[in-house]
Amino acid sequence: MIRIRLRNKTEYSRLRQEYLKLMVKYVGFDESDILNDDTKSSTKRKTTETAKILRKRYPELYNFLFQDKELNKVNRENLKMLLVGPEKMPASFGGKGDCFPTMNDFLIWLRQQCMPQNQSEAKAVCKTIFRYKNGFGKSQDAYRLLRSLNVHVCPYCNRIYTITLPSKQELAPGHRFRPTRPTFDHFYSQDECPFLALSLFNLVPSCHICNGNKHATRTELVYPYDEAFEKKAVFRVIPKIDALAHENGNPFSFLIGESDSFYIKFMGNECISLLENTPLSYRLSDIKDETYRKRIENSIQVFSLEEQYCEHNSEIRDILRNHYYFNENYIRSVLCPMIQEKMSKEGHGVISQEQIMVMAMDMIYFSRICQDEWGERPLSKLTADILEQVSV
Repeated sequence: MIRIRLRNKTEYSRLRQEYLKLMVKYVGFDESDILNDDTKSSTKRKTTETAKILRKRYPELYNFLFQDKELNKVNRENLKMLLVGPEKMPASFGGKGDCFPTMNDFLIWLRQQCMPQNQSEAKAVCKTIFRYKNGFGKSQDAYRLLRSLNVHVCPYCNRIYTITLPSKQELAPGHRFRPTRPTFDHFYSQDECPFLALSLFNLVPSCHICNGNKHATRTELVYPYDEAFEKKAVFRVIPKIDALAHENGNPFSFLIGESDSFYIKFMGNECISLLENTPLSYRLSDIKDETYRKRIENSIQVFSLEEQYCEHNSEIRDILRNHYYFNENYIRSVLCPMIQEKMSKEGHGVISQEQIMVMAMDMIYFSRICQDEWGERPLSKLTADILEQVSV
């Protein structure tokens, strides 16, 4: 639904390097091969053992990861790509896309290179070579990765915080604390692609509800590292016409938050439908890219997004009520000058009127209205979409 955003090439490189260092403990290769550093331990015990196992039981992955079949020499470039993605940022991450336009294109390419003929055998082998379930997934290093990714809200639903609390080892002595973190969803499941169990960009921080809903599906979904619904699929408030006709003679009471006689539905940005039972495929029909539209439709259905958001009627009424009482004229004439004066006194320098307006909106709605910041607060996309609808 919303994107996981890495800020720049430096952050991309730093994240990949940090993750490689974490993987030394969980991957069946020697440190020198994982870090591409021959000054590290060179006993080759782990790498040699892995080569024997893969050659016999998972030849497709062996051929991808080893370049000298006689000496069992590791193809370090391929090993690194498998663990942390391509060296050059994909275009979807803000790079030039010299090799891969999107990170999902890269993962699809990896699947083509490494997909096993014997699935059950490959799954058993990968459990020992890429130790997620009984290794990284239960370790303190999982907390470290989550804090590095800095994903505050579940990207699949934008409803639930995915905050990672410190581990016991990082707290002051004597301070008792139970660490808490979101789950990692394997975008391509460990059953289908066991060789991606520890691939950095196959791990999506997510809430427990969405991870549970997605667990059993192989349907193509929106991949949060590359894409999102953005403004292509938007929330729209649809009135319950029959119910509104009997509410105090005011059929528009829902628009000012005085009634909960409405539905919340997804639509394409150019679609207008007041019918509750209009099929989702029709409501999204103005999205011209058919495969992208299908991924959005699948995501809405797999994560039960419309059903879940219908349970947020109270929050939706608050949004509509605040929009009615704190309209744009009030914000610009009253709230913005107060913010500008306060920030000027605090020495924040020159701030544009548009920036101040965004700050005021965020304050009123306890949200993030700017699309690039939807991942900072739950329900931010919902808030922004509804405000766009009622401000027309």
